[in-house]
Amino acid sequence: MATIPKVTVEVAFDGGPFSDSPTWSDVSDYVRGFQVRRGRNNELDRIEAGTLSLELDNSDGRFTPGKQKAGVNALAGLAGQVVWDLNGRADNTVMASNNVGQVEADGKPRVMSRTVYTNGKPVSCYFAVKWLDAGGGTIRFLPGTRFMADSSAAVYTHEETPPAGTVSAVLYLYADTYPEGNAGVLAYGEKAEWFRVQPYYPNVLPRRRVRVRTANLAPKDVSMGGDVSRTSAHFSTSHSPGTANTWQSDFKASGTGAVRVTMGNNGTADYASSVRCGFASGGQLFGLARVTPGTVYSARSKVRRYGTGLPTLVMLMRWYDANGATVGTSASSPAVTTTTSFQPITLAGVTAPAGAVWAGLSIGSRGGDGNMGFFVDEIQFEQGPTVSDWNPGGSIFHGYIEKWPVVSEGLTASVNVTAVDGFSVLAETDLRTAFQDQILSTGPLGYWTLGDPEGSTRLENLADDLQPARLAASKYGAGIAELGAESVVRNDPSTSYSLTGTTANQGTVVDICENGARTFPLGDHFTASFWHHPAALPAAGQTATLFRSWSETNNDHMKVQIDSAGKIIASMRFAEGSSSITSTQTASTSTPTFIVVSASAGYTFLWVNGTFQGSSDLGSVMDTRMMDLRGTSLGGAQYGAVSQSYAEGRYAHFAIWDRLLTSDEVYDLWRIADYDGQDFVENEMLRIGRIVGWAKFRGEVALDSGLSLLQGPTWNSGAKALGEIQAAASDAAGYVFMDGDGRLIYHNRNRRQGALSRFELSDTLGLPYEPGLTFEIDGDRIINEVVYKRPDGGEGVLRDKASIEAYGRKSKSLEARLDLDSDIQNAAYSLLNHYSTPPVRCDSMTLKASATPALFLVALGAEIGDRVTLADLPGQAPEDRLDYYVEAIETTVSVRGATLDWITSFSLSPASNSDVWLLDDPTLARLDRAAVLAY
Repeated sequence: MATIPKVTVEVAFDGGPFSDSPTWSDVSDYVRGFQVRRGRNNELDRIEAGTLSLELDNSDGRFTPGKQKAGVNALAGLAGQVVWDLNGRADNTVMASNNVGQVEADGKPRVMSRTVYTNGKPVSCYFAVKWLDAGGGTIRFLPGTRFMADSSAAVYTHEETPPAGTVSAVLYLYADTYPEGNAGVLAYGEKAEWFRVQPYYPNVLPRRRVRVRTANLAPKDVSMGGDVSRTSAHFSTSHSPGTANTWQSDFKASGTGAVRVTMGNNGTADYASSVRCGFASGGQLFGLARVTPGTVYSARSKVRRYGTGLPTLVMLMRWYDANGATVGTSASSPAVTTTTSFQPITLAGVTAPAGAVWAGLSIGSRGGDGNMGFFVDEIQFEQGPTVSDWNPGGSIFHGYIEKWPVVSEGLTASVNVTAVDGFSVLAETDLRTAFQDQILSTGPLGYWTLGDPEGSTRLENLADDLQPARLAASKYGAGIAELGAESVVRNDPSTSYSLTGTTANQGTVVDICENGARTFPLGDHFTASFWHHPAALPAAGQTATLFRSWSETNNDHMKVQIDSAGKIIASMRFAEGSSSITSTQTASTSTPTFIVVSASAGYTFLWVNGTFQGSSDLGSVMDTRMMDLRGTSLGGAQYGAVSQSYAEGRYAHFAIWDRLLTSDEVYDLWRIADYDGQDFVENEMLRIGRIVGWAKFRGEVALDSGLSLLQGPTWNSGAKALGEIQAAASDAAGYVFMDGDGRLIYHNRNRRQGALSRFELSDTLGLPYEPGLTFEIDGDRIINEVVYKRPDGGEGVLRDKASIEAYGRKSKSLEARLDLDSDIQNAAYSLLNHYSTPPVRCDSMTLKASATPALFLVALGAEIGDRVTLADLPGQAPEDRLDYYVEAIETTVSVRGATLDWITSFSLSPASNSDVWLLDDPTLARLDRAAVLAY
C-alpha cells in the first residue's frame, strides 16, 4: 500500500439498533478526528465493549440536536396537504412543480424537504431542481435524492447547491416507479420546505448507528477494503437458473470472508452467471463507485474455484447514469481459469464513457460453466491506469451512539460523539430463564407462563402482551383456583397455576380467547404445549380434560385428555373428521409432565416429556382444512354452555403456534427444562449461538467450533446476554469480541495453540520501534496456586511449589460451568503452566502509520487474537525476535486541513506461554515451538 487510505465515517440517523435497513449518511467531510478502542488490557481480562470518540465540525449547526431551522422557508405557502392521484400514471410522472422564486448563486447549499406518504402501496420518488438563468433558460436540471414513499408519513430531504448564473429555481417532485403497481394509488404531500441553510438532523438520538471504514479504492469504495461481508458490501447475481451468492468465512484471500458464487447456465453463447460488486435495482443504487466520464479506472479481485469445476472467469466494468440506468459495459479482462488457490483477475486502464456517473464490477463466467462455483475476495476499483497494492482495510468500528453533545467555543463549534459497539446492546439485553427464551425463540403465537402473582386478572403473554389470558370460572362454581403455586419445571423457578376442589361442572380454566371474543387465525398447522402435574388421576374408565379448544364455527377443535392410567389422549377435529393418538408414556402424580400436540393436514402428533409418541391420520377422503381458533380452556372443557371434565393439578408454560414443532425443537425444550433430572450440556459454540438467538442480535456471527461441554443454562430471569455469552466463552478458555464490522466473533482456545504469526514487524516495513518498546518481567501476573471448582461438583487446589518458593504465593480462584471434573482440572493446570513463571512482556506497541504508509497493512489488517512477530529487535531486547498476541487495538486519527495523522497502538500478550500442550505430567511434558514429540 503506497498511500494513506480514505476514511469514511457514516451515521444512520433513521433507525434504532435493531433496524434491518438503516440509511447511512456520509459525514466524513466534517470529521476533525476520532479514536477507536477495541479489546482488553491483557489476556486474563474479559474483552470490553469497543468505543468510538468522534469529533465533528458543527460550524453551520447541522449536527445540533433540536436546532430550529434558520432563514426563511421559500415554500411556506405549501404547508397543507396535497393529494396526487397516481392511478394508471406512467413512470417518471411529475407530482409537484413549485416555483421557488429568486435564488442567489452564492455557492451555499439549498436544502429542500417534504413530508410524503401513500394510501398503501410504495412509490419510488425523487427530487429534481431546475436552476434557471436571468432569461429563464435552464442551467441544470438533474435527478436528485431518491426515496421510497409508503403508508408511513416521513420527511424526505434533498440538498443541492445552485450553479453559477442562477437567478431562480423550480422544485420538482417525481413519481418514478411503482414497485407493486399503481392501481388505486394516492400519494400525499405536506410541509414543503426550502431553506438556504442546512436544517438540523432531526434524529440524533441515542442508539443510532455509526460506523468508521477505510477504503482501498478511489474515489469511492465498492468492497470496503476486503472484509467482504453482508454488512460492508453490496452484491447481486445475474442470470438464471440457479445463480446465487452467499458470504462465507471459511475461504478468504484475507480479511474475514469471501463471497461464494454458485453459477447458473444460460449456454456458452451467454455471459452465463456473475457476481456484481455494486449494482442498480429499481432505480436504487447499491454500493456503486462514483466516476467521471473520460477518466481512467482499473479494477482487480482475487478468485478461486469452489467445488470440482474449473470455471474460466472474466471481469467487466458496468457503467450507470445518474438514475442508475445502464450506460454500457467495458471489454472483458483477460480470462483466468480458477484453481484451488486465490489468484488475481485484473482489468486495467478503462475509460469511463460519456454519461457515466456510477460504476460497478461484474466477475463471472463467459458461459457453459453451469453448477460450478467460485469465491471472490479483495475487490478493488480505483482511479488510474493501474491498481495499487492490496490494503486489507475494512471496517474499524460499527456501533451505537451514546452521547452527542455540542461544544461551542466562540464562533466555532463541534460535536463530540461517543459510541459503543454491539457489546453494549448485548450488555443491556435481559435474558429470561433459558426455558422461556427457548420457547420464545420458536416464534409462538402466544406464550403464557402462568407465573403471574396471586390475584392477577390479566395473565401475561410473553409473545404478545396485547393478548393476555384470564382465569375463567364456570357459572356453576370455581373450585379452588390459585396463582403463585410451586413451580412445575425443574430449571424454571416461575410459579404455576393450581386447580383443585373441582366437581363435575365446577372449575376454573385458563382462557386465552376471551370466551370467543378473540380469534387466533391459523394457517395449515396448529401446536399447543403446556406442563401439567396431576393432583390425582381420573377414576378407572374415566378421563379428564387437560386442554380443549373450539374452532371459528364453535365446533370441536383440539382436545388433550388424561386417562386413569396416566396416558395422554390427543385428538384434532379438522373441517371434516377427527384424528386421535394415545401416548405409550404415562403421566404420574409424582412428577410434572411436558405435553406437546401438533396437528396438520389430517394428522395429529403427540410428544410426552420430549419423546415422540406417534401420529394418527384422518384419511384422504376427509376435508383436512385447519379451522381458526376461537375458544380455549386449559384445565378442563369449558366454553359457552359447556362446563365439564376438569383435571386437577398444577399448570404452567402454556404456548400455541401456527406451525408444527419439530421433534428436535420439542426435545430441546424438554432437555432445557427438566431432562429427567439430568443436566442439559452442550459445547460453548452451541451455547453462545443459542444466547445470541435469544437476545435477538441481528448482526453477523462467526463462532469457532466448541471444545468444552458446559453445564446447563440455569441463570435467573434478568441475567444479561453479554455476561452469559462471555461466561460461556471464558468457561471454555476462549474469548468473544466485536470486530470492526460489528460482527460477533468467538475464538476457541485452539486459536492460541501453536498459532502461526500473521504479521512480522521489522525495519523492512519502515518500523523504527518508536517511541520505543518496554520489556519487563511482570510479577503482578504470576499465578502459582489455582483454587478451582465447578458449580455442581469438582473442586480442588493445584500449586507450583517451585514458583511459590521463588515468587511467593500468588493465588487465583477459577470457577467454570464445565461438565467434567477433568476439564476444570486441565484448565487449572493450564493456568499454572502459563503463569507460574513470568514471561517477558511487551505490553504495547505503536504504529505511526501516516508517517510510514507500509504499516497500514498491519494497522488495518490486524485483528484481536492475531499473532504478530517483532523481528530485528535491537541488541538491548531480550531476544532478536519475539512473538505476541494482539489483545487490543486503539486507533487515533486527527485531521488538520488536508493532513491526516494516523496512529494505531496494540496491547500485547506474550505468545510463548500459550504454545503448550499438557500430557500426563504437567511439569515435564511440555510441548511448544522449540520442543516436540520424538518417535
